[in-house]
Amino acid sequence: MQNRTKINAVEKVLTGIRGFDEILKGGVPKGRATLISGGTGTGKTVILNEFIYRGITQFKENGVYITFEEDKRDIIKNVRGFGWNYASLIAQKKLAFVDAGAFRDVTIESGQDYDLSPLIERMKYAVKKVKAKRLVIDCLDNLFSRFQNKDAVRQALCQIIAGLKDMGITVLMTAEKTSPEQSLSRYGIEEFVADGVIEIALIKGQQQFLRRMFVIKLRGTDFRSGTVEFEITDQGLIVYPKIPIETVTAKTDFRVRKSFGIKGLDDILGGGIPQGHMVLLSGNTGTGKTMFGMHFLKQGISDGENAVFVTLEEPIEQVKKTALTHGWDFERYEKEGKLGFTTASLIDLSNDKLLYQIISAVEGVNAKRVVIDSVSSLLSATMNEEQVRQFLLQLSRYFKAKGITCIMNYLSLANFGAARGQLLGSLSTSEIRLSSVVDIIIMLLYVERGQKIKKLFNVLKLRGSQHSKEIFSYEIEKDGIKMGEKYEE
Repeated sequence: MQNRTKINAVEKVLTGIRGFDEILKGGVPKGRATLISGGTGTGKTVILNEFIYRGITQFKENGVYITFEEDKRDIIKNVRGFGWNYASLIAQKKLAFVDAGAFRDVTIESGQDYDLSPLIERMKYAVKKVKAKRLVIDCLDNLFSRFQNKDAVRQALCQIIAGLKDMGITVLMTAEKTSPEQSLSRYGIEEFVADGVIEIALIKGQQQFLRRMFVIKLRGTDFRSGTVEFEITDQGLIVYPKIPIETVTAKTDFRVRKSFGIKGLDDILGGGIPQGHMVLLSGNTGTGKTMFGMHFLKQGISDGENAVFVTLEEPIEQVKKTALTHGWDFERYEKEGKLGFTTASLIDLSNDKLLYQIISAVEGVNAKRVVIDSVSSLLSATMNEEQVRQFLLQLSRYFKAKGITCIMNYLSLANFGAARGQLLGSLSTSEIRLSSVVDIIIMLLYVERGQKIKKLFNVLKLRGSQHSKEIFSYEIEKDGIKMGEKYEE
């Protein structure tokens, strides 16, 4: 992997943080200083540590860690939780620490100059010692706590950054933001001197705190604007970048049809589902929506197409057990790299996070078929109708550009107990809103006739292709779905 790209003549350095380099469009500017601003507990120090660690282990760029507050031993101990062995990197002379706490124990009077050359020389010595390409400064604003005016702060900060720039080293530094109303840093100076500024914050969700990130500036280079969500995991950060909304060339091919693997169903669909189509499979509880989806994935794997199952209702293990009762060993397919699973908590769920998870799962197995079970769960979570619609628009654009065929299950409570002559009652408001996003709508419904419950199937819409307009009966049996004859009242 190339660890540097050029954008607008400014060379960039990849951080190695998942999703972060995507919003930075190639990483942080090489040889410049970027400020990470945020309050307590937002993850500033984790970003610094991962920037240093990934630089050494992934890109062979040694690093220097300057700390004005936390003890070196505590930092080494803390990062063990991520599986990062700083002691080994220090022993290999790939990482060096500079404890700069002593430099803050001085009071600078108004109008008095303060020479930071000793500090800068210690930084330079550490850089040369390990041949570093990256340097991080944690809690630099602690150095300025004894300065009596902003002019002194600006002068000192410019002196430090200029000294590091002379060495061509790439710098990340943190600044404390004590309240939401405050400017980006304690003194309101750091963000103007730094070449790049990234603000991070904790936002109170329904049951947990959510972390958000916003790139304010990257001087002389481009980046992806807008607020994005990120998380701190046991392996470091994961940033969930937005998918750019842009015009893409859809790889829909009506000559290539995707089979369900259910006898008779492909004929009803005019030969199967056209490649790259988005299918909304609507039905009440127990109509077999998940079963249809499993059939679709199983047939795809049999045809040599890897697949992804997105489960938003049942646990992944339960999905595997259900499939196995019908003779489909999804566990084996997963171990063979043919089938991927992903799930998400519906509490404090965000569009960007779910999109990232789905796309990561798809790219992980190079999937050509996807089942989402179910889209209606998103409406019962923290997304409203418009957010779900925008989520599906973005997902549809991505899938169509990749030629991926997707089935989305939807729980519809209206499709039960239809009266005679009114088997296909009106769609719900949510389904109508989603109808313009999807290419195919399939309705599954119950009817009560002769003191028996019958399951019925109808293709309500199939964009760009002929299909049967008839209503068909079907049954769910041990080995899967069995299509019946045309239903007659």
